[in-house]
Amino acid sequence: MVSAPSLQAIQTPGASVGDQISALKEVKNDIVGHEQRKELLVKSGIVDTLVGILSAASKATGKRRSSNNSVSQTQEDEVGLQATLVLGTLANGGAAFVAPLLAGGTPKALLDTLSTANASPKLITAALQTLKSLVTSWKRIEVGLDGQDSDTLELFSQGSNDVFFAILRQPTSTPATKQQLRLVADIIAISASNESAKSVLAHSNILETLAALMAAHAIASKHVDYHGDISHLPSPPPEQALPSIMSAICTIIAGSTYHVHRFFLAAPIRELFTNIWPANGDQRHLFGARYGFAPPGGGEPLLPPLHVPAYGTTTYYGGSRAFPAMASLQPQERRGMPSVNQVIQGGDADHANAVCSWLLVLARSMRGHDRLVALRLLALVNNAIDADVMAAGHRSEYVQKAKEREKQMVLLAVPLAVTLVRTASEGKVTTSSLREQQDSRLAKEEACEVLALLIRECKELQVAAVDAGAIKHASSVLKKSFDNVPLAKPMWSAKSAAAEPADVPYSCKMGGRGLPAEILHAMRCRQDALEALAAIASKEDIHRKAIVEAGVVSCIIDSLKPYPADFAQKLITNRGQVGPKDGNTTAVILAACHMAKTMSRSVSLLRTSLIDAGIAKPISQLLLHHDLAVQLAATDVCINILSEFSPMRDDMIAEGIVKTLTEHARSNSPALRLSSLWALKHLVLSTTKEVKVNALEELGTGWLVAAIQGEQREVAPAPPIGGGVSVGLSTPNAAGEQVDLLNPSSMDVDEPADDGDEDYEDEDEDGEVMYDESSSTHYQASQLRSTLSNLPPAFNSNSYLSSVREIEQNPALQAKRDDVAVQEQALDFVRNLLTGDDCAYMTDHLLTQIGSAKIFEMLTTKLLPLPNSNRLTGSSRLVYNPIEIVLSTVHIINHFANALPRHKQLLIAQKSLLQAWLPHFSHVDRKVRVMSVWAVNSLTWIEDDSDRKEARQRALELRAVGIEGIVKSMANDLDLDVKERVKTSVRQFDLLL
Repeated sequence: MVSAPSLQAIQTPGASVGDQISALKEVKNDIVGHEQRKELLVKSGIVDTLVGILSAASKATGKRRSSNNSVSQTQEDEVGLQATLVLGTLANGGAAFVAPLLAGGTPKALLDTLSTANASPKLITAALQTLKSLVTSWKRIEVGLDGQDSDTLELFSQGSNDVFFAILRQPTSTPATKQQLRLVADIIAISASNESAKSVLAHSNILETLAALMAAHAIASKHVDYHGDISHLPSPPPEQALPSIMSAICTIIAGSTYHVHRFFLAAPIRELFTNIWPANGDQRHLFGARYGFAPPGGGEPLLPPLHVPAYGTTTYYGGSRAFPAMASLQPQERRGMPSVNQVIQGGDADHANAVCSWLLVLARSMRGHDRLVALRLLALVNNAIDADVMAAGHRSEYVQKAKEREKQMVLLAVPLAVTLVRTASEGKVTTSSLREQQDSRLAKEEACEVLALLIRECKELQVAAVDAGAIKHASSVLKKSFDNVPLAKPMWSAKSAAAEPADVPYSCKMGGRGLPAEILHAMRCRQDALEALAAIASKEDIHRKAIVEAGVVSCIIDSLKPYPADFAQKLITNRGQVGPKDGNTTAVILAACHMAKTMSRSVSLLRTSLIDAGIAKPISQLLLHHDLAVQLAATDVCINILSEFSPMRDDMIAEGIVKTLTEHARSNSPALRLSSLWALKHLVLSTTKEVKVNALEELGTGWLVAAIQGEQREVAPAPPIGGGVSVGLSTPNAAGEQVDLLNPSSMDVDEPADDGDEDYEDEDEDGEVMYDESSSTHYQASQLRSTLSNLPPAFNSNSYLSSVREIEQNPALQAKRDDVAVQEQALDFVRNLLTGDDCAYMTDHLLTQIGSAKIFEMLTTKLLPLPNSNRLTGSSRLVYNPIEIVLSTVHIINHFANALPRHKQLLIAQKSLLQAWLPHFSHVDRKVRVMSVWAVNSLTWIEDDSDRKEARQRALELRAVGIEGIVKSMANDLDLDVKERVKTSVRQFDLLL
């Protein structure tokens, strides 16, 4: 028990400094490891007192230069140190102590101490340790129990960043400075989790300083053959601090492609892999480690090269004993040595690949949790580069370098990650060191997460993970997360928990305890195992079936169960009753929804394993969850389980899913609005006319018309790189996923249909502004691709970063992307209303509800050039709507053409629509051309003898508008499907005319 005299000595304003020091030491010793004593201390009001002592000590220390009393200065340091240590001991108590410490102003007092010019190294280190303990406990609340709000931790501002910057840049010549550097990095890594904190750190000098520390380490450890000036770099960090530095970088850049680019295009990182030419012109160091090939005099490269450079008439092969598996990747051909201009002006691709190779070497040189940190950073950089490659489209230099980097990841990175997952699944701790035990625990929590991050964008990496046994090991982690675990019970107390008076200061009130650490650990393992399995299942149906065979479907369903609403309150009074099967945190539920979404892409699994497991019920319940993110995740699952071949659709319709989705479609959230409309689009495909009519009524024709029309905003173009022309309307595929409704037998429900080889050059569905040089037609598409296509020969990283930032963070561009995505789904909703045996009935119903004039006016608008095309392109070329909008519009035209003869006559009478449609027969996308010709075939089809005369009249109208001529000119189209449809069309025109 903390003695009353000690408390009195601490809290009495007139007490001597010596008495306070003695009392603080006694209190510190009394409360270490005793949660109830800590709680009593907080309720006694000690937090405000300790913060006051620390603040006073900091002010007194800052005035040292005007004082010569060294004894007084030492006491001031000591009393501040002891107060800091007591605060740190309280912070170590866990989530319940966060609220009173934040209410008492502890973070500000600690930051003020760190900014004190004459503070002793011991005090600085203690303040950082206390701050780290506080943010660690705060993080447990943030990622813990649903419904238990964490207090805001505003830790990063211009003032605090200056303090952290000074500590990061200080020479690491003493044990204290080395420890301080690591503590600052750990604090950033733990607490900079929200977007505002990440943005502040990314746009301050902190991110570049962390990058500079990594560069300094690379040079000091000889990981790169650097010949430049290092005077501007900070002191090389100690080896033990490097994982903390990389963790801080990962936290700052995670979730933002722009922030990732800011890291690997930072000046210190670019200089690592850019030639600094010697004054004598000697270029032999070109063969150094940073390019991956061996120097002429011998030596090992950073990584074995995937293509072999030649210097003069001699070829130098970069063989490596460290990576024998790479030997099979050596090409047979010889390539020339890059020139000076190529190296300096080669753009971003060479540099990005070099950064990935460097990070891969770091990962291989580390062990355990440290290796995971390096792999996480590698995954973030690799994914951001892949986004650039996809945006670059058919540019061969990007494609080739992407393939080379992909082979490195397949052979060298993925096996490392899977090995760590295997270690996590085995759950063995072979060390008695407390720190190593903590690292082992973290490694078990994060191994699956890093694997998911590493492979989520690439089918080849997913295949490599499966080949290495990832499904077996990740499934084991998921299953073990449901095992019962012993909980560390609090000390018994004779006093029952009682409600605190309302007038007690917040600094004297304990916060919520949250979930026990053991349960949080199980939840984190469960969440990350689900994410890893979802990443594995995202592309290949054979992987999904293997996951089912691993026996984890029941675990997925159990992971969709939230905690009861009153669970947080129950924890306060009966902490020992909670178990791993009582519910799931919000993060686990989101991961489980993601897993259910990827698994439900398989038609066979929808009809067997998933329906048998009863996935529909928990998903339906989550649609009504209070958390918007959970509603969105559950709606994403509905996109698949409401498809026409899902046996669950009729039951969910009977339970009122239509009303729920239509309410979500009118949400203020653009993402939820899009996802709900997408699910409704699937729901009305090939269903009864009663369901279709009900869905249209619930949605509202007025809302549907407004969604199709869009907000009609004009968005200024993003700044082009290097002064090139750039059309600034960014319109990627809606939500990045589609269903090929013309081919419902496809096994992948919410993915684009596979048109063959997946080479990057074949993927231009969300590509740059594309046009035939002989035409004047542009089509909006991805801003990133258009900017990459306009890269100048001399790569300018600042201009490039500005463009990436504009694409990611410009609210007007984001709003336009959201608007276009909703337009596409609204058009597809109409398209699917008009399918099936009741096509004629629904066509009449739609014409009645909306009006024929309004419908055809909307369709015409979608096919016409955008307003002010000249201003957007800076030329006389016209700019049309994105490919997705045009294709959806032509699909609707085709459905009108497939209806009754009277509907065909109504369509053929729309001269303005036919004129607007005409240019799209030469569309750059094959699917638009195919569907356009198909619609012409439907219009010229003779239903029966009574329709022959009208069919001829329709053919004459198509000839008059020029459609017959352009269709016949497509006989030599490069696409086989187009040519076959054209043959039918020409035959029918000849028959009628």
